[in-house]
Amino acid sequence: MTYKIRHISKQVGAENPQFLSRSERMWLFAELHRRSLITGIVVAITVVILLGALYVVQYQQEQEALVLEHQAAQAYLDRPLDDADAATEKLQEAVTLYRRIIEEFPRTASARTAWYVIGNALAEQRDHAGAIEAYQRFIDQAGNSPALLGLVYQRLGASYLASGDRAKGIAAYSHVLDMPQTLNKDQVLFEFAKLEEHEKRTDEALARYKQLLDDYPNSPYASEATLRVKILEPPSEEPEAANEGTEREETPEGKETGE
Repeated sequence: MTYKIRHISKQVGAENPQFLSRSERMWLFAELHRRSLITGIVVAITVVILLGALYVVQYQQEQEALVLEHQAAQAYLDRPLDDADAATEKLQEAVTLYRRIIEEFPRTASARTAWYVIGNALAEQRDHAGAIEAYQRFIDQAGNSPALLGLVYQRLGASYLASGDRAKGIAAYSHVLDMPQTLNKDQVLFEFAKLEEHEKRTDEALARYKQLLDDYPNSPYASEATLRVKILEPPSEEPEAANEGTEREETPEGKETGE
């Protein structure tokens, strides 16, 4: 018994798709849309190749940025504490390397944290204007974690206060207290209280210390806050007439009333 190969015309198949099997419909669709399918496949392959190339480039940039970051961190951390000139030279070296990361590899993870360390290095050199600019550049970037933003705002507030701008320093500290998910609110409250105490605003300082003790009783600043409360809080008033016997005068012995 012989079998005949079934040949289906494109036109007949297109006009009567109900007579075709699933595989035959797929082949018919491929035949009718061959050019579109080939174009789509070429585009897909091109996109995959481009994404792969971008990944490789990004990976290489991340690795090169990490090398520079390691060098910068080593310069920042290994500065001598007993030689001011050598320490300043190391800080300037670290700042130069971090700026190079930002310029050459701006889209890397190393570049996203570089402004924070630059601000710290400039603040240690008492370049408060430069530190403020660096911290602000970090804040302006998107995608930073709330925990790290809290630290940056704290350092920003300290730099404003050191430069003499009390209003902006207080605003930066307040921003930390208003932010959710920050981990340094207890430290900011303590610095807030010390600032109020330094400015002879005893009531405000007491309020900050007590807020710290109420909200963060396990904070490492709690013990010193407790001490400051005891020192600043006015002494309690002594109870009146603690001993009623002291208010009366004893009648002299041997003297009777009415004599």
